[in-house]
Amino acid sequence: MKTIKEWVTHIDFNGDCLVDSPKQLQWIGQGRSAVVFKVEDTNHAVKVFYPRFQALAEKEAEVYRKLSNHDFFPRLIMEGEGFLVLEYVEGITFYDCLVQGIAITPDMVLKVDEALDFARKKGLNPSDIHLKNMMLTKENEVKIIDVVRFTQQQECSHWPDLKKAYYTYYQRRFFPKKYPRVVIEFIIRLYRKRLLPI
Repeated sequence: MKTIKEWVTHIDFNGDCLVDSPKQLQWIGQGRSAVVFKVEDTNHAVKVFYPRFQALAEKEAEVYRKLSNHDFFPRLIMEGEGFLVLEYVEGITFYDCLVQGIAITPDMVLKVDEALDFARKKGLNPSDIHLKNMMLTKENEVKIIDVVRFTQQQECSHWPDLKKAYYTYYQRRFFPKKYPRVVIEFIIRLYRKRLLPI
C-alpha cells in the first residue's frame, strides 16, 4: 500500500492549477497557495502547496508546532516536502453558514477571539482570518483551519472588520442570515477595494 508521501508525488500541477491527483486523495478545497485533500478511509487531510509556494509548508508546520495541537486548530500529524498532513476537520465554514442560513452565534465569534488570543500568547500574529478558514465542527466547536500567515509582521484588520460587521449589521433582529454566494463574493470584492463603510 502506498503512503501519503507517495500519493503526493503523483499530484500534477500546471502552475497554480491542479491537473490530476490519485483517487485516494479526495479534493476538498483550495486557496491562494495550496490544495487540500481528504485522505481516503482516514481522518487525515493533506495540504499540498503549489510548486512556487512549497517553502510555506515548513513555515506553516512551525506555526502548528507553536500552537501545540490546541483544540482551536487542527492537529499536525506530519510534514513533508511541500505538504502537511493534518487532522481532518469535519464541519462547515462560516462562509457556508451564511450560504446555508446557519446562524453564526456570539459564542462562535467569542471562540474565534479565544483562538486568536491563544495564538498571540504563543508569539504569533494571526492574519488572513476570513469566513472560509473558520469552521464550525459537527461537535459545535470552532476551529481555525489555515495558519500559514500567522508569522507575517504587518497587522491584519480582517477579523476586527468582520467582528464589527457582525455586531453592527448581522446581529440586528431583521438582518438576513442567509445569502447567495454571488452576494457574499460581491461584498468581499467591495471590502477588498475599501468601498464598504466598516
